[in-house]
Amino acid sequence: MSLFPAISIAGTGVSADQTWLDAIASNVANANDTVSTNQQIYQPQEIVVAAQQPSAPLSEVPNSTGASLGSGVAVTGVTTYSANGQLTYDPTNPLADAQGNVRQTGVNLGHELATMVEAQTSYQANVSVINHAKTAYMAAMQIGA
Repeated sequence: MSLFPAISIAGTGVSADQTWLDAIASNVANANDTVSTNQQIYQPQEIVVAAQQPSAPLSEVPNSTGASLGSGVAVTGVTTYSANGQLTYDPTNPLADAQGNVRQTGVNLGHELATMVEAQTSYQANVSVINHAKTAYMAAMQIGA
């Protein structure tokens, strides 16, 4: 069985994880944004990931489970939540309306940081798969030498 699909599949995971980390970084960077109540506020982002359809050559690779192999994941979109943000009473803010309200993003930093750890762990796992496959390739090349 070839290890080439392992690198390809893990590579799609690394790419998706990088997009995930970028969305989290954007959310954290804009967490403290404040605008007046009649303005648009930053909309926190979440990525949508789906399994890629197996390609014909990859689905023919034999495996010990009998199940068909996948061909990785792909980011299929970016969704936003908290479109209107949260109204917060802050009459001392220069952006406050007549009632003393301002609009904030509604980003939950605790959630974002926990999600960042999850994305980072996934990224590290995919990089580890690539490194192990590379080590196996190198060992296989030494056998023939």
